[in-house]
Amino acid sequence: MKIVFLDFDGVLNHYLMLLHEDRDTRKQFSPPAVERLNTIVKRTGARVVVSSTWREWNTVDRLRTLLAEEGFVGEVLDHTPILHPRTKRFPDPNPGQTRCMEIMQWIDARPERPERFVALDDLDLELLAAYHVKTESDMGLLDEHVELSVDLLGETP
Repeated sequence: MKIVFLDFDGVLNHYLMLLHEDRDTRKQFSPPAVERLNTIVKRTGARVVVSSTWREWNTVDRLRTLLAEEGFVGEVLDHTPILHPRTKRFPDPNPGQTRCMEIMQWIDARPERPERFVALDDLDLELLAAYHVKTESDMGLLDEHVELSVDLLGETP
């Protein structure tokens, strides 16, 4: 099994999109970014595990629906555990490290480890650097990230 650990903010949506598109007509996610994610899962056969903070207020079923409504055609398998819920009063001092620990905890909890995985995220995921495809929060998922992800996951014949 191949897994894409998926962040939303800074990957499927980005600040330039949020700034320049009309609030009433814009989608939750950038259509080109969703199409790029579709390309990754089609070319690799990977499934998605949501690692985004959106999982803190959405069930797995709701996350599936949100992605499908925006044009995602792959399978959303699960979401990572929440080790440090976001609060204004007690913010996470190192969200990148927490995200890595959540991903590793998800992997460790599986009876069968993924054969390959990639983490698409705009945070710095130093503990998972070899598996991390870093996006920029102002641009989101780009073609170059698709190719890096496919290289890490391996193309399905």
